[in-house]
Amino acid sequence: MTHAWLTGTEEVSRDYLPDSRAGYFAVVNGVGGRRYVPFDLGQSMLMLPGDWLGTQLHQWFPKVGERDFRGLVVNLTIFVPLNVAAVVACFWLLRVFEFNERIAGLTSIAWLLGTTVLHYAQVPQQNNQLLLFTTIAYAAALACVKRGNPRFAMLSGLALGAAFLIRFTSFIHVFTVSIFLAGCMAYQSRDKLKVLKVLGFLIVGFMPLALVERVFTYIRYGSFWTSGQSFAIAQLYADPMWSALPEVPANYPFNNPPHVGILGVLFSPAKSIFIYDPLLLPCLVLGIVLWKKLSPYIQWYLVCGIFNLCLHIVATSRLDFWSGGAAWAARYQVTSVHLLLIPLLAMFLGRFLSARGLTVWLMRGLLTVAIFVQIASIILVFSLESAQDLFVAPQSSHLQFHLGQRVTNIVCQINSYLSNSSFAERCVSGDISKLPPTQRFFLKDRHQVALLPFNYVRFGFNRKWAFIVWGAVLTLAIGTTLWLCFSQQGKTSSFIQ
Repeated sequence: MTHAWLTGTEEVSRDYLPDSRAGYFAVVNGVGGRRYVPFDLGQSMLMLPGDWLGTQLHQWFPKVGERDFRGLVVNLTIFVPLNVAAVVACFWLLRVFEFNERIAGLTSIAWLLGTTVLHYAQVPQQNNQLLLFTTIAYAAALACVKRGNPRFAMLSGLALGAAFLIRFTSFIHVFTVSIFLAGCMAYQSRDKLKVLKVLGFLIVGFMPLALVERVFTYIRYGSFWTSGQSFAIAQLYADPMWSALPEVPANYPFNNPPHVGILGVLFSPAKSIFIYDPLLLPCLVLGIVLWKKLSPYIQWYLVCGIFNLCLHIVATSRLDFWSGGAAWAARYQVTSVHLLLIPLLAMFLGRFLSARGLTVWLMRGLLTVAIFVQIASIILVFSLESAQDLFVAPQSSHLQFHLGQRVTNIVCQINSYLSNSSFAERCVSGDISKLPPTQRFFLKDRHQVALLPFNYVRFGFNRKWAFIVWGAVLTLAIGTTLWLCFSQQGKTSSFIQ
């Protein structure tokens, strides 16, 4: 989408013909017969400067494919700074909650390295951009209450408008941030007029970007009251482009009973939020134990956070792809988990730093497992395990333990390098020769190192420079962590009353 905007071309080629109704999200015929990708617009807007810069710089690196080079530049100039900003926003929110600097800094790093924030820092599927703006919205809302400055409410609304641009379902975040702001203000002042005033400022901040999103939607699809996805679903049953393709289940894509998506997100081996974010369950238990000692602001934030998570689970529960398809973990719900974990993880680390004996070893083990899980998620291509589901029945794919498969695949990848053999000889449980050629290629293509920047080596990038860049970033990360751990003494947190 981004490059099509820069070059003035259509987002989808006229030569493209869908081969399945399940691919309805790939193309729609919009106003004037123009072909569009029916995705939300915010991420593509954020990518515009990086894509332009990559196009200009490519002339100096002609041996590298232009698209691959533009992807690298967008990663380094847009997504990396946005991920850093998300960590800073986490730190700000914790400071507004009155955690001391040391706890806030350590939590921000642990939040990045020990949760699925790390995976979506490498795989830019909207999640971390959405997380950045929603975290800013919560922090600004609480700052408005504590500092008595309504301009922070406007900043909160502006951040929510940016989130709405990135993903249409962010109206859930708009709702939960609004009730968080209203509840905190009501607790502080008990004045209904003040509550209405700050909500008014939030709406004023939200409206400009929300209107931009609606105007672009009207330009593309001819209606203020639709979204790209709903427009695509309507065309799935009405546009001749899809008429000759095999039928899909009735009411597709809302063809599942609600319990399928609800239980799947919570408990399925392939997508459970408790498996992919191992710190969630112990942090929730700790939150329950410390509940009466928490400040009212943190209590209300956790209530709103759980409500936000429940709304996202219910909103996607009937979707055929409730799990986010081939994405790692439960893509549509993990942002709510990340938001919920911010104060919970700070409490966990606060208790960890003061723990003794068996407790401290248990907490160390939990942190180690959590970080290991997240590192495992970024070493290989995220969709590898979903590609391996080609060997199982579609209805049982959500029962596959993808995290366990990932560990096996990493070991197999190492063995393949050591034995100079292909992955297919060692790492696939089924007979790859029985697959159609396209699926065989897809499976082979998925089994490769994906860790940035080493994933670009296969496109002709210098391996030496990849190691230099990676080593510099790793050194900076370790140095920052040590500085936060040992140089900052901080003050006693007041998050517990």
